Amino acid sequence: MTDERSVEIELKYLARDPATADRLLAAASLGRFTAEPAVRETRCTDTYFDTADGALARAGLAARARRTATESLLTVKATTTEAGALQRRTELEGPAGEELDPRTWPPSPARTLLLELCDGAPLVDLVTVRQFRRRRDLVTDATRLELSLDQVEVLDRGRVVDRFTEIEIELREGDEVPLLELRALLDLDPRLAPATGSKLDRALHAAALARARGQGADA
Repeated sequence: MTDERSVEIELKYLARDPATADRLLAAASLGRFTAEPAVRETRCTDTYFDTADGALARAGLAARARRTATESLLTVKATTTEAGALQRRTELEGPAGEELDPRTWPPSPARTLLLELCDGAPLVDLVTVRQFRRRRDLVTDATRLELSLDQVEVLDRGRVVDRFTEIEIELREGDEVPLLELRALLDLDPRLAPATGSKLDRALHAAALARARGQGADA
């Protein structure tokens, strides 16, 4: 966990079928990267929030509280995305709490920014994303990437309204040139499609459709 402002650099793809994503995670190598053997599994629940009048959205930011079995993490990041699979976004992270009230959370630059932008207005829950994440490190020379296979469920009002599988490959250490080379390779795979929007974008769209239809995906 970090409280420093950073730039997240990653590739994001949607898998056209779960088997494609599983094969990618299981591969011993990817381009000139070698996959380290350990696969780490995490279950998390992301609650995205804003003020009722959209103060964070107006500032070009999205905020979420991510809760796992061991921690609660606040992330505030830019909503601007680039065309194609490659994404660069600034973000701030810090500890969160169990309640949706940042005044009670531990101090951090992310919390300070959130409080400044909200200016005392209460937060409202926009949508919830539940994920089963499987992660594996990819290495070559001095560059380290983290490959994450995310099986995602979008919840609105307690109902599952969408499911999808997303692949993220994030630069963790070193130069980004090998990451760009990997992008060129994966862009040629017809079983993958660049994820042109964020998980929040897709989740909000799915929730809006479900409310219009009056039903959930598992109803």
